[in-house]
Amino acid sequence: MAAVRPQWTAVKSARDALGLDGRTLLHAGPPLADPTRAPIPMLNAAVLSCLHEGWARTPEEAERLLASGAVRLEPSHTRSVATPLAAMVSPKTTVAEIADEAGGSRYYAYLGTGAGPQQRFGTRDPAILERLAFRETFLAPGFTELLDARIDLLSIARAAIREGDELHNRLSSATTLLHALLTTRKGESDAAKAALRTVAEAPLYFLNVWMPACQLILLAGENQPHCSLVTRLCANGEVIGIQISALPGQWFTAPSPLVKGPFMKGSPPDPQFGPATGDSGVIDAFGLGGQGLRHAPSLLNAFSCWMQPDDDARARSMLAGFHPILETAFAVDAMAVAKGNHTLLLSTGMVSPDGRGLLGRGLCIVPNQLFLDSLSIVRDSRHPEA
Repeated sequence: MAAVRPQWTAVKSARDALGLDGRTLLHAGPPLADPTRAPIPMLNAAVLSCLHEGWARTPEEAERLLASGAVRLEPSHTRSVATPLAAMVSPKTTVAEIADEAGGSRYYAYLGTGAGPQQRFGTRDPAILERLAFRETFLAPGFTELLDARIDLLSIARAAIREGDELHNRLSSATTLLHALLTTRKGESDAAKAALRTVAEAPLYFLNVWMPACQLILLAGENQPHCSLVTRLCANGEVIGIQISALPGQWFTAPSPLVKGPFMKGSPPDPQFGPATGDSGVIDAFGLGGQGLRHAPSLLNAFSCWMQPDDDARARSMLAGFHPILETAFAVDAMAVAKGNHTLLLSTGMVSPDGRGLLGRGLCIVPNQLFLDSLSIVRDSRHPEA
């Protein structure tokens, strides 16, 4: 796992990169209980994707297509793409290719559209359609021009950790470093300049490319007999789920916990904490995010009401290794979580459950039952006669 070197190598359409065709949308997390009845934030994102693709002319027509199953919703992990919060990947979606050339593996990222209205926040704001078209029209060729050489993501992450990022809820340093690197490239077209502005204006822009980087690293430890390292952690607004090394492809799920934290200025009136949603939990399973809050003093202060004072000891107790480049503990061990009766924290965005948008950033506790259930299956596989 520590030998994986994730690099941003290209941008492509989901149709070309993932073989995504037909009327199919990819969502974050484990499979939905009923893909024709997605949680409201995901439904809003799916409606916008239908309009973006031209499958429907009105939101009402899009809703009918989704409710009938004429447009299918599938988990994004089945196509090796990481999806933030409530966002959807459709065939037109521009995705970033993250590759480990030495290992020959690839994972993809939903390419962010920058500041302003964003599909991942789960609203039905029509201005998002303009941002999606902007991504496919300007950002795709712009980043293609800027990516004349690969971008090493671990070197950016290492420097950002030293500057106070935990690389999930705080990525301002990583994004600034990414922008600085891109400005050294020969990006002279209007599209390349638009891509540079987009990164500069969005403090969390590094997040989407960092998610598949963490996923590539964790998947390198997959399929090891009796190994209890967590290889996936994500949520879909209904359930939160993990997979572990010894049992690739097998989900252990529980109802999505509520994400709690301070509401941001400008959040909708009378906000209610919403359930965890998104593929970005892979960062917390990697050992950053909720397990890396010691690196981010600003977040420790913001989240002090929602966490224990001895959080550093909690986080370190469940991390199995030490990353030689990032110089931090990494890799959550499900056995350490379960046997130590510890709690794994997810540090993520808060999305309004009624589809009114982003509320802020916060924390939630991943249910310990997931880790207990996974270990009971591993234990049975060791002793089948039992």
